[in-house]
Amino acid sequence: MAYATLIHCPKGGSASDEDLVRARELLSAQLDLDVALVSDEASPPELARRAIAAGSRLLIASGGDGTVSAVGGALVGVEGGVLGILPRGTANSIAGFLDVPRDIDAACGVILAGHTRVIDTARVNDRPMLLMATIGVHAEAVTEVDPERKKSLGVLAYVIEGVNRMIDDDLFEVTLVSGGQREACRANAVTVANIARASTVLAQGPATIEADDGRLNVTVVAIRGLAEAVATTLHLATSALMHRPADRENIGHFHTPEVSIETAEPRRVMVDGEDAMETPVTVRCVPQSLRVLVPAPADDGTAPTAYDPGP
Repeated sequence: MAYATLIHCPKGGSASDEDLVRARELLSAQLDLDVALVSDEASPPELARRAIAAGSRLLIASGGDGTVSAVGGALVGVEGGVLGILPRGTANSIAGFLDVPRDIDAACGVILAGHTRVIDTARVNDRPMLLMATIGVHAEAVTEVDPERKKSLGVLAYVIEGVNRMIDDDLFEVTLVSGGQREACRANAVTVANIARASTVLAQGPATIEADDGRLNVTVVAIRGLAEAVATTLHLATSALMHRPADRENIGHFHTPEVSIETAEPRRVMVDGEDAMETPVTVRCVPQSLRVLVPAPADDGTAPTAYDPGP
């Protein structure tokens, strides 16, 4: 049996004791499984480092995007390291992009089938990133959303809060430095994405977002008023669904392996759903740096087998 560690965050948006019991039951049938619980005294990255030091190379993150990102970040650079995902958060954007199912039985099935994909990761200053870094309305919507609204509405609560802030917030001064070029503008949302689902509209400037192309996807949006907020959001959503780049005058976007972002006044920076730091920041892509367990493609012909860590 392969040795694996399940790192479970009880405070995940949709985590439950029953899910943990079920996951342990399913995974233990084919894995030598340890379970580590996130607490105030033991954070996901700390538990991941302990598991790696103890010899575990298959780490299974049970929680939201913050937990998945922290565990995955700890595996970057670890020979033979593989990340499994049990999506138990509110948004579950990393799992959603990689097509890892929300259902606990199905997600465990993906892990046990053993099909992996190698993806890029990134670093925001010294912090690992799998998903994206956001500055402006997205970051402030996530940090300031009413907990009761989040509990009752889920991801929709972030959308409502974000639209309200696009209507009310003043634009801020931002400078982006990439490839030797320095550009200053006014914006109320800056998103640097490694991966992003189509539903994360403020990341959808480029035509497509690839998980393994060695590039970050930068989208800058400047919005004033309700009409422009609605028009811009619809344009970004439509562009993402049709796989074409956004072309409104108030949207800028580009690909780059590295970007530095400065603001006239310090702004909060969200990294993979967590309130992480303030500007200035530098975001750098780390190409082909993480193996993740994902569903096999429909035409792959792969039959479910016991987990094999491979070479």
